[in-house]
Amino acid sequence: MLAKRRVLKLNGQEIERTPLLVPSFSSKGFPDVDAIIKYSSELIDGVTLVSAYDLHYDIIKPPFNFPSLIFLDSGGYEASKDVDLSDLGDKEHVPNPWTQAMHESALANWEPSVPSVLISYDHPKERLPVKDQIARAMAMAPGRTGFLREILLKPETTTQSLLQMSDVLKCVHGLADFDVIGVTEKEVGNSIFDRMKNIAELRRALDKAGLETPIHVFGSLDTITTPMYFLAGADIFDGLTWLRFAFFQGQTIYKHNYGALKFGVATKSHVIDGRCWNDNYYYIKDLELEMRRYLNGKDFSVFKHHSDLFQTSLQSAIEAIGA
Repeated sequence: MLAKRRVLKLNGQEIERTPLLVPSFSSKGFPDVDAIIKYSSELIDGVTLVSAYDLHYDIIKPPFNFPSLIFLDSGGYEASKDVDLSDLGDKEHVPNPWTQAMHESALANWEPSVPSVLISYDHPKERLPVKDQIARAMAMAPGRTGFLREILLKPETTTQSLLQMSDVLKCVHGLADFDVIGVTEKEVGNSIFDRMKNIAELRRALDKAGLETPIHVFGSLDTITTPMYFLAGADIFDGLTWLRFAFFQGQTIYKHNYGALKFGVATKSHVIDGRCWNDNYYYIKDLELEMRRYLNGKDFSVFKHHSDLFQTSLQSAIEAIGA
């Protein structure tokens, strides 16, 4: 079974159940990210994600008391000039230095008031074989307890743009000690179909190994592909799309178009930003509920938009992996 409810536990206690759609925050593209977090603290009451890079450089100011669970990201996104699939590329990003020692320092100083997930170190210029990625992630935050731990799997060399799924599957038993297994949308395949297929293959391999570990797809938080990856077996989805675009009637559209449709053409841009963030957050909460209802009876009609596309895409992915 690919899509399924899975549980995040800390010290034997259930913290959250999947699927989880996670609004994220980053200084990359959002230099005023701390102000955006403060604004969103009145809105978000579920899970969220912030970056260890932003924490290290004092760009964001804890404590963050509003989420139910915090993912503390690896810093690799902010340390890179590369963009994710939703990035508009309209602002040049010049990264600061980012090292494993800096990441460990951020983890050592991390004292959240709510449960949190520590995500393994990443830097675009530091690549390792999968087995070495596992060893490095296992050694993360030595001596620190009271956290969930996640490995972010990456390509093995700087010349690879995609995750080598065959190498990951060879090491699947080595993933047993992690609470979450992460991949980026951009690196898990070069088409929606390939990403669905690779996620399904990873989920099937985890199931065969007796692991119910949730799969986290970084950079995926939109109205169409996120449900597709969920149906293929992924569980947790985060991204900045909810800050960059507007979610409207099953589509992900430009914010100024949403502003014209919803609020009128005379509405000021800063007003549209705030209204979009509010509306987007409630949109993804509704979409999360649709995904949860799907698990009750595997009925695609629970999806208000694109149900036929979701069904045929899943059937294609299942056929491709021979399940």
